[in-house]
Amino acid sequence: MTTAIGVLEALGSFVVGLAGRFGVFFVAALALLVPAFLLALLWRAVERRRAPTELGMLARVAPNHTWLERMRGGALRVGVDEIAQRILPSATAVELPARGMVVHRGDPIAVVRAGRRTVRIGSPVDGTIAGVNRRVRRNPSLVKTSPYGDGWLFAIVPADTRWRSLPAGVRADTFLIEERRRLARFMEAELGLAAADGGHLVAPAPALLGEDGWKKVVSAFLTAA
Repeated sequence: MTTAIGVLEALGSFVVGLAGRFGVFFVAALALLVPAFLLALLWRAVERRRAPTELGMLARVAPNHTWLERMRGGALRVGVDEIAQRILPSATAVELPARGMVVHRGDPIAVVRAGRRTVRIGSPVDGTIAGVNRRVRRNPSLVKTSPYGDGWLFAIVPADTRWRSLPAGVRADTFLIEERRRLARFMEAELGLAAADGGHLVAPAPALLGEDGWKKVVSAFLTAA
Protein backbone atom coordinates (compact mmCIF):
# COMPACT_ATOMS: atom_id res chain seq x y z
CA MET A 1 0.00 0.00 0.00
CA THR A 2 2.80 2.35 0.98
CA THR A 3 4.58 1.51 -2.27
CA ALA A 4 1.46 2.29 -4.32
CA ILE A 5 1.03 5.61 -2.57
CA GLY A 6 4.68 6.44 -3.23
CA VAL A 7 4.29 5.63 -6.90
CA LEU A 8 1.17 7.81 -7.14
CA GLU A 9 2.94 10.66 -5.36
CA ALA A 10 5.91 10.39 -7.73
CA LEU A 11 3.59 10.24 -10.74
CA GLY A 12 1.69 13.26 -9.47
CA SER A 13 4.92 15.20 -8.93
CA PHE A 14 6.02 14.32 -12.48
CA VAL A 15 2.69 15.44 -13.97
CA VAL A 16 2.72 18.69 -11.97
CA GLY A 17 6.32 19.35 -13.00
CA LEU A 18 5.57 18.59 -16.64
CA ALA A 19 2.52 20.88 -16.55
CA GLY A 20 4.63 23.58 -14.95
CA ARG A 21 7.32 23.30 -17.60
CA PHE A 22 4.68 23.29 -20.35
CA GLY A 23 3.06 26.34 -18.80
CA VAL A 24 6.38 28.19 -18.74
CA PHE A 25 6.99 27.23 -22.38
CA PHE A 26 3.47 28.32 -23.35
CA VAL A 27 3.83 31.68 -21.58
CA ALA A 28 7.24 32.25 -23.20
CA ALA A 29 5.89 31.38 -26.66
CA LEU A 30 2.91 33.65 -26.10
CA ALA A 31 5.21 36.47 -25.03
CA LEU A 32 7.07 36.14 -28.32
CA LEU A 33 4.03 35.64 -30.56
CA VAL A 34 1.85 38.48 -29.30
CA PRO A 35 4.34 41.29 -30.16
CA ALA A 36 5.01 39.65 -33.55
CA PHE A 37 1.27 39.48 -34.23
CA LEU A 38 0.79 43.12 -33.23
CA LEU A 39 3.71 44.17 -35.44
CA ALA A 40 2.21 42.25 -38.36
CA LEU A 41 -1.13 44.03 -37.88
CA LEU A 42 0.64 47.39 -37.71
CA TRP A 43 2.63 46.65 -40.87
CA ARG A 44 -0.54 45.60 -42.70
CA ALA A 45 -2.27 48.82 -41.68
CA VAL A 46 0.69 50.89 -42.90
CA GLU A 47 0.74 49.00 -46.20
CA ARG A 48 -2.98 49.64 -46.69
CA ARG A 49 -2.52 53.36 -46.11
CA ARG A 50 0.41 53.58 -48.50
CA ALA A 51 -0.50 54.39 -52.11
CA PRO A 52 -0.06 51.15 -54.09
CA THR A 53 2.68 51.28 -56.70
CA GLU A 54 2.48 47.70 -57.98
CA LEU A 55 -0.22 45.78 -59.76
CA GLY A 56 -2.16 43.61 -57.33
CA MET A 57 -2.18 39.84 -57.82
CA LEU A 58 -5.96 39.91 -58.42
CA ALA A 59 -5.82 42.72 -60.98
CA ARG A 60 -5.79 42.04 -64.72
CA VAL A 61 -4.20 44.02 -67.54
CA ALA A 62 -5.70 44.81 -70.93
CA PRO A 63 -3.85 45.34 -74.25
CA ASN A 64 -4.48 49.11 -74.13
CA HIS A 65 -2.59 49.30 -70.82
CA THR A 66 -5.53 49.65 -68.52
CA TRP A 67 -5.87 47.43 -65.47
CA LEU A 68 -9.05 45.95 -64.04
CA GLU A 69 -9.79 44.74 -60.53
CA ARG A 70 -13.08 43.32 -59.31
CA MET A 71 -14.90 45.26 -56.62
CA ARG A 72 -17.59 44.14 -54.21
CA GLY A 73 -20.82 43.82 -56.13
CA GLY A 74 -19.17 42.65 -59.35
CA ALA A 75 -18.10 45.96 -60.92
CA LEU A 76 -14.54 46.34 -62.19
CA ARG A 77 -12.36 49.25 -61.12
CA VAL A 78 -10.27 50.49 -64.06
CA GLY A 79 -7.08 52.55 -64.20
CA VAL A 80 -3.98 52.90 -66.34
CA ASP A 81 -0.96 50.67 -65.81
CA GLU A 82 2.71 51.56 -65.41
CA ILE A 83 3.36 51.58 -69.17
CA ALA A 84 0.71 54.25 -69.74
CA GLN A 85 2.04 56.09 -66.70
CA ARG A 86 5.55 56.09 -68.23
CA ILE A 87 4.26 57.39 -71.55
CA LEU A 88 2.29 60.24 -69.98
CA PRO A 89 4.68 63.14 -69.27
CA SER A 90 2.20 64.48 -66.70
CA ALA A 91 -1.49 64.47 -65.83
CA THR A 92 -2.96 67.95 -65.68
CA ALA A 93 -6.64 67.19 -66.27
CA VAL A 94 -8.91 64.15 -66.41
CA GLU A 95 -12.27 63.75 -68.13
CA LEU A 96 -14.37 60.76 -67.08
CA PRO A 97 -17.47 59.05 -68.50
CA ALA A 98 -20.98 59.53 -67.13
CA ARG A 99 -22.50 57.00 -64.77
CA GLY A 100 -24.90 54.67 -66.58
CA MET A 101 -23.16 55.08 -69.93
CA VAL A 102 -23.17 51.86 -72.00
CA VAL A 103 -19.77 51.29 -73.62
CA HIS A 104 -18.03 48.76 -75.81
CA ARG A 105 -14.48 47.48 -75.68
CA GLY A 106 -12.16 49.99 -77.33
CA ASP A 107 -14.54 52.96 -77.04
CA PRO A 108 -12.56 56.05 -75.92
CA ILE A 109 -14.46 56.98 -72.76
CA ALA A 110 -11.93 58.82 -70.58
CA VAL A 111 -9.34 61.47 -71.34
CA VAL A 112 -6.07 62.23 -69.56
CA ARG A 113 -4.50 65.54 -70.53
CA ALA A 114 -0.79 66.22 -70.18
CA GLY A 115 -0.57 69.91 -70.96
CA ARG A 116 -1.32 70.24 -74.66
CA ARG A 117 -1.11 66.49 -75.20
CA THR A 118 -4.05 64.17 -74.76
CA VAL A 119 -4.50 60.44 -74.25
CA ARG A 120 -7.92 58.90 -74.77
CA ILE A 121 -8.45 55.85 -72.58
CA GLY A 122 -10.53 53.12 -74.17
CA SER A 123 -12.85 50.81 -72.28
CA PRO A 124 -11.15 47.42 -71.78
CA VAL A 125 -14.51 45.58 -71.81
CA ASP A 126 -18.13 45.88 -72.88
CA GLY A 127 -20.33 47.11 -70.05
CA THR A 128 -22.03 49.93 -68.19
CA ILE A 129 -20.25 52.67 -66.24
CA ALA A 130 -21.01 52.21 -62.54
CA GLY A 131 -19.09 55.17 -61.14
CA VAL A 132 -16.03 57.40 -61.46
CA ASN A 133 -13.16 58.47 -59.23
CA ARG A 134 -13.98 62.02 -58.18
CA ARG A 135 -10.64 62.36 -56.40
CA VAL A 136 -8.73 62.04 -59.63
CA ARG A 137 -10.87 64.78 -61.16
CA ARG A 138 -9.79 67.12 -58.36
CA ASN A 139 -6.20 65.89 -58.35
CA PRO A 140 -5.23 64.53 -61.81
CA SER A 141 -1.61 63.99 -60.75
CA LEU A 142 -2.78 60.82 -58.93
CA VAL A 143 -2.77 59.12 -62.35
CA LYS A 144 1.02 59.53 -62.27
CA THR A 145 1.79 59.17 -58.58
CA SER A 146 -0.58 56.29 -57.75
CA PRO A 147 -1.56 54.50 -60.97
CA TYR A 148 -2.61 51.32 -59.16
CA GLY A 149 -4.16 53.05 -56.17
CA ASP A 150 -5.86 56.40 -55.78
CA GLY A 151 -5.32 57.17 -59.47
CA TRP A 152 -7.97 54.74 -60.75
CA LEU A 153 -10.41 56.26 -63.25
CA PHE A 154 -13.81 54.61 -63.41
CA ALA A 155 -15.79 51.49 -62.48
CA ILE A 156 -17.65 49.39 -65.01
CA VAL A 157 -20.15 46.54 -64.74
CA PRO A 158 -18.99 44.07 -67.42
CA ALA A 159 -21.51 42.78 -69.92
CA ASP A 160 -19.99 39.29 -69.85
CA THR A 161 -17.15 37.29 -68.31
CA ARG A 162 -14.61 37.67 -71.12
CA TRP A 163 -12.56 39.99 -68.88
CA ARG A 164 -11.53 36.88 -66.91
CA SER A 165 -9.33 35.81 -69.85
CA LEU A 166 -7.11 38.88 -69.45
CA PRO A 167 -3.73 38.16 -67.85
CA ALA A 168 -3.37 38.37 -64.08
CA GLY A 169 -0.67 37.42 -61.59
CA VAL A 170 2.47 36.02 -63.19
CA ARG A 171 0.99 36.36 -66.68
CA ALA A 172 0.31 40.04 -66.08
CA ASP A 173 3.84 40.58 -64.73
CA THR A 174 5.30 38.84 -67.78
CA PHE A 175 3.17 40.96 -70.12
CA LEU A 176 4.31 44.19 -68.44
CA ILE A 177 7.97 43.15 -68.55
CA GLU A 178 7.71 42.49 -72.27
CA GLU A 179 5.90 45.79 -72.80
CA ARG A 180 8.63 47.68 -70.91
CA ARG A 181 11.17 46.19 -73.28
CA ARG A 182 9.02 47.00 -76.31
CA LEU A 183 8.63 50.59 -75.15
CA ALA A 184 12.36 50.89 -74.59
CA ARG A 185 13.07 49.58 -78.11
CA PHE A 186 10.46 51.96 -79.53
CA MET A 187 12.02 54.96 -77.80
CA GLU A 188 15.48 53.86 -78.83
CA ALA A 189 14.34 53.77 -82.46
CA GLU A 190 12.53 57.11 -82.27
CA LEU A 191 15.09 59.06 -80.26
CA GLY A 192 18.30 57.11 -80.82
CA LEU A 193 18.60 56.49 -77.09
CA ALA A 194 20.19 53.33 -75.76
CA ALA A 195 17.83 51.42 -73.47
CA ALA A 196 19.30 51.33 -69.98
CA ASP A 197 19.61 48.25 -67.78
CA GLY A 198 18.32 45.67 -70.22
CA GLY A 199 15.32 47.63 -71.38
CA HIS A 200 14.37 49.88 -68.47
CA LEU A 201 13.56 53.25 -69.92
CA VAL A 202 14.44 56.56 -68.32
CA ALA A 203 11.02 57.97 -67.31
CA PRO A 204 11.05 61.38 -69.07
CA ALA A 205 12.03 59.98 -72.48
CA PRO A 206 8.49 59.83 -74.05
CA ALA A 207 8.02 63.52 -73.25
CA LEU A 208 10.96 64.28 -75.58
CA LEU A 209 9.09 63.01 -78.61
CA GLY A 210 7.83 65.44 -81.22
CA GLU A 211 4.17 65.48 -82.12
CA ASP A 212 4.50 62.73 -84.75
CA GLY A 213 6.48 60.53 -82.38
CA TRP A 214 3.96 61.14 -79.61
CA LYS A 215 1.10 60.03 -81.85
CA LYS A 216 3.08 56.93 -82.82
CA VAL A 217 3.77 55.83 -79.25
CA VAL A 218 0.16 56.44 -78.18
CA SER A 219 -1.10 54.48 -81.18
CA ALA A 220 1.37 51.63 -80.58
CA PHE A 221 0.69 51.19 -76.88
CA LEU A 222 -2.50 52.85 -75.69
CA THR A 223 -5.14 52.30 -78.36
CA ALA A 224 -5.23 48.50 -78.68
CA ALA A 225 -8.73 47.12 -78.03
